[in-house]
Amino acid sequence: MKRFLFQSVAALTGIALFFGSCTKERSADIPAVSQQNEEAVLKTEADKTVSDQQQTTSAFERDFTGMMGGNIAARHQQNIVQIAQSLPVFKSLVAAVVKTGLAGTLSSASLNATVFAPADAAFAKLPAPFNNAANISGITNPAQIEALKSILLYHVLGTEVRRNQIAAGRSSAVTLNTGKIYFSNSLGLLFVNGNSLVLIANVDASNGIIHVIDDVLLPPSQTIAQIAVGNPAFSSLVAALSKTNLVGVFTGAGDFTVFAPTDAAFAKLPAPFNNAANISAITNQTQIDALANILKYHVSGSRYFAWDFGIFNSIPTLAAPSSNTLRGILGFDNGWIKGKSNATFSKAQPVNILATNGVVHVMDQVLLP
Repeated sequence: MKRFLFQSVAALTGIALFFGSCTKERSADIPAVSQQNEEAVLKTEADKTVSDQQQTTSAFERDFTGMMGGNIAARHQQNIVQIAQSLPVFKSLVAAVVKTGLAGTLSSASLNATVFAPADAAFAKLPAPFNNAANISGITNPAQIEALKSILLYHVLGTEVRRNQIAAGRSSAVTLNTGKIYFSNSLGLLFVNGNSLVLIANVDASNGIIHVIDDVLLPPSQTIAQIAVGNPAFSSLVAALSKTNLVGVFTGAGDFTVFAPTDAAFAKLPAPFNNAANISAITNQTQIDALANILKYHVSGSRYFAWDFGIFNSIPTLAAPSSNTLRGILGFDNGWIKGKSNATFSKAQPVNILATNGVVHVMDQVLLP
């Protein structure tokens, strides 16, 4: 059953999400500019990104307040399931709760839980049969139902956590399926697992609290190493990790951020660092040591989602000091990272690929300390 859950999550996520287009609002490429103007252009784009999402949450809040209508105090006397049933944006969620037998759990007077509740538009991003209320209600495969149940429990905390109780910056919480979700809380906005924006917070129920989100949260099923090894676009990176004996770092427990250069990024380097075959053939220990330090420059010892890049935030890495920090620019389906010896910022896209032991961002350049 656990293997099926992992397969179901992978199917829900979709391989296309890994190297395909994403759905967040702002994904425009930054135009080519001179080096001295690059930071100004990137900051303008980041400011616009923040502003756009603040407007998105404000618009949803206005609409949601209208949906609530009537006596708000009376609404607070309803339990989590009753509130979800009474609002038109939660048809898919209600269908999933009923299909998985969780209605009783989430109606319990003693629950006192926090639910990150995906709106119907969030479910609509998933493949069938998980994409709408009718399809969810029609599921008969017991393994799919069990997988969906685990995913729903991944949206629930066992205690009531209000928006202002979530720490500023980066933090995490344990869910009812014993997984972890990760918060990026800055610039007036809250993201969960990097991709899911909290549209409205603190909807009070009699047995807990609801935060409405715009993406379904999917538990990770692979380690960072499995993500890299399983994708042919990372053959040079995998060869470099193998040559420097660093593969094992990313196969077990951890909480890493990996800025993962593609084969096209390595191809921009001089030989013997420009492709998997040449890297695998390196025998010079000085070159191997230099390569190891460059790889460590692509790794932080804690999770940074794209929103955590901030506006020129400094990100520490595992490389040797003192040239061991990166500079970041936030985004949604992309981001921007600069190494100290890189002439320009490198584009990260896609971003926020969640692993069991960290998060991966795909880079179009090798970062140089």
